[in-house]
Amino acid sequence: MKNKFDSHFILIDKCAEETRIAEILDGKIIKCISWFDNNIPIIGNQLDAFVVKKLHGGLARARLNDKSLVTIRGTPKSLKENSLVKILITSEKFDNKPIQAKLVDQDNYDVTKLEYFSVEDKVIAAVFTRGIPILNDKYAIYWEMLNLDQQYLNALEPKVHLAEGGLLWIEKTNAATLIDVDTDKLKIHSIDQLYFFCLSIFDKCLKEIKLRNIGGMILVDFPRLPLSKRKLLHQKFTNIGKNTFVDGSFLGFSKLLLYEIYIPRKLRLLGEFYQDNSEFTFQNYLRSIWRKSKEMKSKNNIQFICGKDLYNKIKTKITPEYIKIVERQDLPHDYGELVDLRL
Repeated sequence: MKNKFDSHFILIDKCAEETRIAEILDGKIIKCISWFDNNIPIIGNQLDAFVVKKLHGGLARARLNDKSLVTIRGTPKSLKENSLVKILITSEKFDNKPIQAKLVDQDNYDVTKLEYFSVEDKVIAAVFTRGIPILNDKYAIYWEMLNLDQQYLNALEPKVHLAEGGLLWIEKTNAATLIDVDTDKLKIHSIDQLYFFCLSIFDKCLKEIKLRNIGGMILVDFPRLPLSKRKLLHQKFTNIGKNTFVDGSFLGFSKLLLYEIYIPRKLRLLGEFYQDNSEFTFQNYLRSIWRKSKEMKSKNNIQFICGKDLYNKIKTKITPEYIKIVERQDLPHDYGELVDLRL
């Protein structure tokens, strides 16, 4: 049971033809990645790559056997162009942007055995906190017990209340993400007080970026401060930020006084895990079937009653063999309900 684990653990929820991996801290999601099982992620794969070009800042461009381009980060000066290297994939492919990777010998753990790991283990090794308990849950029991679906939905809200007072407004566009720091009704009486407020909520900004899987250019609109305080904040932000995003670039305040951050995009945006609300509902219908299969002592006389449209979707999916999927023409097309005929 869950109480065997510390307050910090990783939950692998693998059922209903979808895999979700979440890092849980004190009962809340702090990081999440999800994929449909017919579209396996490449994160964590070890591949050979041919170095095409050395770039500035410890970057190199390389080409895989399938001609895909990758960006290798943290490369040493000794790395030569036209050399063959073994890399660890750390990102999915987004739009036309190169896949992110790093040299396998750059890691602080033994990656030579990764090729024998499961897909889930590879993803955890590449993008999650290591050395904490891992809980496998093929029936989505713990996912429901912790009410993580609601946390998932809450994590997509643009308005975030701060414990220190004030608000964050998070707006995602194709070009950049804007985070507006709003003091709201918080009473601030001095520049020093405002400085410490900005410093204290920067960590919250990073946690929201991490949870939502936001990458690319991020602009944070802090309350206005004099130049001397902005310089101090930039120094602090860089030190704090590098602890969370080693590959991130903390560029400082622009002429418009927006704080600029660039983070290589590694995971799908949290909002892209489901195509729309109906897809979200459909996946959780499937999960409810698997949860029920774990609860049932007698494996018979269980039906899932569906409307027409839902039936046409579910009948093609893998479900427990003793739960009968039944179509009802008299119900709304998206209706779904589990029925125990023994009751």
